[in-house]
Amino acid sequence: MQSYSLSGDGVSCTVTLVPGSGFKLAYLGPAAGSDLQNNVLPAILPASPDHVPGPSLMAARGAGYAGTGLIDAVCQPSARRIILSPKGMTLVSEAELVLQAGDDSCGVEAETTLSLEGGVLKVRTIVRNAGSEAIDVHRCAAGVIPLPDWADDVVMTHGGWAREGHESRRSLGAGRVQRVGRLGRSGFDGSPALTVCERAAGTRSGRAMALHLAWSGSHSLSVERLPDGSGEICAEALYEPGEIRLAPKEQLETPEFIVVIGTHGFDELRARLHRLARRQSRDVFRPVHFNTWEARYFDLNEDALVALAKGAAALGAERFVLDDGWFVGRRNDTTSLGDWEPDPDIFPQGLAPLANRIRELDMSFGLWVEPEMVSRESRLYQQHPDWVLGYPDFDAPTGRNQLVLDLSNRNVQDHLFAQLSACLDAAPIEYLKWDCNREIYPATVDGVARATRHVLGVYSLMDRLQARYPQLEIESCASGGGRIDFGILPRVTRFWASDATDALDRLRIQRSLSTYIPMEMIGCHVGPAPNPITGRVFSVRFRALVAMFGHFGLELDPDKLSASDRTALSHAIAVHKRFRPWMHSGHVRTISNADSNLDITLIGSADGDHSLVRVLRTDMAPYSLHPKIAVPGLDRGASFAVSEVSFDGGADTDLGIASAEGLAWTGLAMDPVKPNQGRLFYLKRIMEHA
Repeated sequence: MQSYSLSGDGVSCTVTLVPGSGFKLAYLGPAAGSDLQNNVLPAILPASPDHVPGPSLMAARGAGYAGTGLIDAVCQPSARRIILSPKGMTLVSEAELVLQAGDDSCGVEAETTLSLEGGVLKVRTIVRNAGSEAIDVHRCAAGVIPLPDWADDVVMTHGGWAREGHESRRSLGAGRVQRVGRLGRSGFDGSPALTVCERAAGTRSGRAMALHLAWSGSHSLSVERLPDGSGEICAEALYEPGEIRLAPKEQLETPEFIVVIGTHGFDELRARLHRLARRQSRDVFRPVHFNTWEARYFDLNEDALVALAKGAAALGAERFVLDDGWFVGRRNDTTSLGDWEPDPDIFPQGLAPLANRIRELDMSFGLWVEPEMVSRESRLYQQHPDWVLGYPDFDAPTGRNQLVLDLSNRNVQDHLFAQLSACLDAAPIEYLKWDCNREIYPATVDGVARATRHVLGVYSLMDRLQARYPQLEIESCASGGGRIDFGILPRVTRFWASDATDALDRLRIQRSLSTYIPMEMIGCHVGPAPNPITGRVFSVRFRALVAMFGHFGLELDPDKLSASDRTALSHAIAVHKRFRPWMHSGHVRTISNADSNLDITLIGSADGDHSLVRVLRTDMAPYSLHPKIAVPGLDRGASFAVSEVSFDGGADTDLGIASAEGLAWTGLAMDPVKPNQGRLFYLKRIMEHA
């Protein structure tokens, strides 16, 4: 049997080609445990095929295998089904392995590539048509891997607009659990991702495996326990009927399937995913944002915006982002999308005068855009109704009063590139808040499916802009958290987590999102009070503490704050800036506590010299006396100077020196006591024990 192993950053992966049974994943786990690899020889079971195919990395249905398999495709016009047979393996490097399979009768070639990067396994499949007939691909997984024997539970997220970040954990048992999105975006219910784990797994202990599909369109991730007790995990982009037809010499390349394993619970998975995300995105300075939306909505004029900017600058904001309403004819959400030119009635000389006045206040200038969308009441739609998904149905369903442009069309991409370039050339715009305010449906033109090519067109447009404007930063926003995934991540530096800025909702949303996205890439804004969505009122300090660990920003009107609230907010921004140099490359951990009404988060510097512990109370404690809170996970053998961070502009309160062991065992009195209050503690390493 042919066998190859990959290794790197403490993780090992071994694949064995078993004659008659395909490519077996003999091992995936910690490198130190690779001496006990799985027995990959198939076992003949009662009332089962005499030759057992079993789970394989390029499994094929139709030979007694009960799983989904890697690919479902047929030749046209013969209608002959594609059945892949293993051909061999090529070890490209110690971190990359290519599996080859094909169907000689149809001239189809397939490769599944496995690579290890930073202890993360990435899987991708390419299908080539080397024959003479067209190939209709109904589905093709990025990867199929066996379900570990220890996988008892599956963890997924769910939610809706302004309700993102809810978590469900369920017993896997028998049958299939599927995380699916069919509306053309990754969706409010979370990234194309799920986690499998053993029953005892928790924040800092237990075996677990995180699974992500790096794709921004329709998708499926499934976990299935098959009838014989084996299991498979499958990740794939969902293709519309008839969408993927490969002419001779054409090929299909799937998105990447990301697999992260850990033996020390969910925090270990989070740390590995954060390292991957930081490698794939750009490392940029992250200024404090001010966004105009909840301050002005569509009520814009240059003098009012400059007044907003002055108020924001006085609070400590460093970037001013002009949201919706700036372009020609845009007075509400029913018109003008697609006409990306400054409204001459609001900006008679364009955006440059405003942007320059913003820069005089020592703030950079950013702009909201929604390039993928068009309003029926727009010049663009009147000139090119055939550029819209759903064409020629002139009654195609809208969402937020808008239609979706066909980004698979190169002419549409060129037009949008020219319009956005004109905006970027005419004014000093350093940042685009790129919105996508509806799902992608109907994803057809003349009845022909375009969904997959549309997503690739979005990627292409972003890539072209980044190539022309290398310093341009892009934020991914999709009605809030509707498109947050590892497919779009290499093209953006920031994600807008949700249109909900309510502090309690944001705790849940940001905690959920930070399981795979680093906190500094998550837009965390202090919103107004009462909150425009929930009506709840929280103090400025509590709202600022909730936003503190992420990419800090403001989503309110400074003039509507009381003098005391303005002072409190400026102090909070100063605290964020004080710790920002190491926070934005740090690691974040959730600290468990028996009191479910306490939210405790630690963020530590990469070198372990600095840590912040944020303690937020969301409701009353069950007892009158408040127990000390332990802080586990600090470097053993180290001592720390502990202080409570001041939010009134004064000196921090010195709490003395504590050892890592003492903090983990005894803890500190850190409870805020009252609901909707919080405290922040700074731990600075001062020595190592002898």
